[in-house]
Amino acid sequence: MLDTIVLTLARSYFEIIEPERFSPSANVLLLPPHCSVGSRGKFTCVQNPTRADLQVGRYLPRLTLVKHILSNGSVVMLRIEFSAPKLILGNNFDELEPRDFADALDVLYESLIDMGIKVSSDVLRKAPVSAIHYSKNIALRNYTTCSMVMSELDRIDLTRRLDLSHTDYRNGGQAIRYHANSFEITFYDKLKDMEQARYTEKRGMEWHYGAQLDTFRREVLPKELEVLRMEVRLGARAKIKSLLPQIGVNAELTFESLFDGRIAQAVLWHFWSHIRSRLPMMDMTQRPEDVLATLATASNGKIGPGKLLQQLGSIMLIRSIGLRGAGAALGRYCSPRSWQRYKRDLKALPSADGMGFSALKQVDEALARFEPLRIKSFYSAAKVE
Repeated sequence: MLDTIVLTLARSYFEIIEPERFSPSANVLLLPPHCSVGSRGKFTCVQNPTRADLQVGRYLPRLTLVKHILSNGSVVMLRIEFSAPKLILGNNFDELEPRDFADALDVLYESLIDMGIKVSSDVLRKAPVSAIHYSKNIALRNYTTCSMVMSELDRIDLTRRLDLSHTDYRNGGQAIRYHANSFEITFYDKLKDMEQARYTEKRGMEWHYGAQLDTFRREVLPKELEVLRMEVRLGARAKIKSLLPQIGVNAELTFESLFDGRIAQAVLWHFWSHIRSRLPMMDMTQRPEDVLATLATASNGKIGPGKLLQQLGSIMLIRSIGLRGAGAALGRYCSPRSWQRYKRDLKALPSADGMGFSALKQVDEALARFEPLRIKSFYSAAKVE
């Protein structure tokens, strides 16, 4: 469902009651003599949750007041960034539903009042969205692990398919982030990320963990439970606008309209389907001799033993060091065009329903059902003091 969202309001839609809560004071933008702007033509004042707020686990939005200098004058805008589930529930393990919008609107309104910003609920309801993150926490059962999914994702090359600039692998492979100019796709082990944040938030995947670390109790959850978190972070209004028609959605780019489970599901499934289509069709857990037999059967006698062994060797190399590693290793012995041809051959191999990897199937099923996850539903019968 919806996680982080960024709303942007023009100056005429809000009033700053306590300008000194910004750093520097918002008065430098609002009162004469007005501040000078830098070479980039803008000046910003920020208000983030205080140390006292963080110490008591209180979650508040991050506010940025920006003055832009234009050719015909200037404009002042307020940027409001927050995680909707953290704002309402104090954590983003539990997932929101469309019916939670009224609560989100009320809590946001009250939070802004507490931060010295006066704005009506109607304005917030129709506030333009400039960035939005949709996410899904996926429960993996039967001792399926997040690392199994990560290892499969490590075998694919999405750079050209999704116009990505780079891929990050963080925290010993517990997180993968595919990055482009206007969006990101992130997968990470939610439970391990929360466990690690108890010691330091610097390497975590979130900017504020707050009260959820106090309520999170790993010992009362089933030992076999792991939770894979998938996030699609749309970081530009233009990207959101261009994506919606691609997924068959006609909606205004407002807080109320985009707080929609069907849109969240469609966005996540859109990007997952691209990733899924790039995953190796062959079951990488098979024994080499079984893979060879499968390749020979699929060829229907149309390719010789040399080609079969080439395909088998490619699959075994990818299994060992991943797609990127295989490309780098073979790059010392063949041209980039040859490696691209090998990848096309592997991509053309037929799939079979029984050959899919169980962890990936659980992601498929979770995105298809798209039922909200609740941490309490996994609590064991053990007594929690």
